[in-house]
Amino acid sequence: MSSEKNCVSKLEKQKDCKVYSLLDLPEWTMDCILECLSPMDLFRVAQVCTNLRDKTRNDALWEKLIKQKWGRLLGDAAYHEWQWHTTKFANTQSIFSLQQNQTGSCGSFSGVWPFLNFHSYLENFTDLITLFKNCSKMALYICLESGRFWFPVQLYKAANLLCYDAIVSYDSKRDTFKARCQTGGWRLTEENIQWDRLRSSPVETSPREVHMSNCMNDLKPGDQIEIQLKKRKESPYC
Repeated sequence: MSSEKNCVSKLEKQKDCKVYSLLDLPEWTMDCILECLSPMDLFRVAQVCTNLRDKTRNDALWEKLIKQKWGRLLGDAAYHEWQWHTTKFANTQSIFSLQQNQTGSCGSFSGVWPFLNFHSYLENFTDLITLFKNCSKMALYICLESGRFWFPVQLYKAANLLCYDAIVSYDSKRDTFKARCQTGGWRLTEENIQWDRLRSSPVETSPREVHMSNCMNDLKPGDQIEIQLKKRKESPYC
């Protein structure tokens, strides 16, 4: 009985401290709740009101979600390419002066045809321009999950340990990837690629240039090295 009385007295004392709304919670409590939500739940919360919409667009929230799902594949090269796109969107007028077509897509590339080397490609971004400016991390997650952002990776061939540079797009329905590579003229070369056949691009050097490693002197017995081959002069390394 004594414990019940204590509980009742505590409740009576807290009558003046009732929380009438989610927005009445302390800032740190709100942050803890939002950090526990899935991406889909964050989207739902963002539709409640302007205040919650602004809170759910916090870059720290989406950066954590990106690292949880995409951290193994998004290397420095992929983030560099995303930065290329978001920098261009800082000025809305510059979008239409880039490599863009009527579908609202643009790519980052170097070289001239037929030796054009794509670094990334972003499809149908016009409905996300506001997010690009105000919440780049959330925009990145949406573009990755929806398959709009073709980002650079290295793709292992199914039959052996050889790998080659490609840009890939995620297929959320199948939880697999689609790939385009230079040797295929940047046409769609493969579908239904599993996660374990992909890895982040280790360096930003073009696959047509020799990458001179600066860590050869640190090698010791038992270390493994990777040698990339070049079939002919005009072909990329693989």
